[in-house]
Amino acid sequence: MSELITLARPYAKAAFEFAKSESAVEQWSENLLVAAGLAQDEKILNYFSQPNVQTEDLVQLVSGDASDEYKNFIRMLAENDRLSLLPEVAELYQYYLEQDSQSLTVDVFSAVELSDAQKQAMTAALSKRTGKQISLQTHIDNDMMGGARIHCGDLVIDGTLRGKVDRMKTQLFN
Repeated sequence: MSELITLARPYAKAAFEFAKSESAVEQWSENLLVAAGLAQDEKILNYFSQPNVQTEDLVQLVSGDASDEYKNFIRMLAENDRLSLLPEVAELYQYYLEQDSQSLTVDVFSAVELSDAQKQAMTAALSKRTGKQISLQTHIDNDMMGGARIHCGDLVIDGTLRGKVDRMKTQLFN
């Protein structure tokens, strides 16, 4: 997974910088999200790798009626056999968009559903810590015994019961 992100990073960065310079950031974001959805389908992924499929057919499939610049971007990915990276490109593009707009989507994994008060407190604390507008996405992790794990950009805050026990074990034995 990290290798795919590494391969996708220059494409996502170039796409974001170009879209920003053309004031088309939202349109490119929508196009990339659709393309990423296509690239996650197993049948379409297999179609991408067929040797007899023409590049222009791939470009048309992935880009539809998008701008010529976006089609050129997809063409470049197709010619370099990188269409399978579209989900990672879209994810990184969204990250660059959030960084630029001073907002951040945060994933919170917990053992139980968080109350509205907990979500509001978490949002306020993370907003204060990062200086960004926070959008929470909560996920239930059935393997978690208690607590929560927060993924906020590059920052990971592990407040799970297992994390606390592991830290205590490290302190006791070191």
